[in-house]
Amino acid sequence: SCHGAEGAGGHVGPDLQKSPVAENLAQVEKQVRNGGGGMPPFADVLSDEEIDTVAHYVVEQIAPKQ
Repeated sequence: SCHGAEGAGGHVGPDLQKSPVAENLAQVEKQVRNGGGGMPPFADVLSDEEIDTVAHYVVEQIAPKQ
């Protein structure tokens, strides 16, 4: 909900469809795990497998396509 429908920007989170960070799996995984820039960390909430799944989803389905 923070990043809106299909990652296009929400009431709090930025538009991931236009974010160059969303294209980098390692950066997305780090962001989800550690938080930062207003995003809470999810390391204590999600398992490593869940974080990996979220990161892959962002990169493969949400990130800008070149």
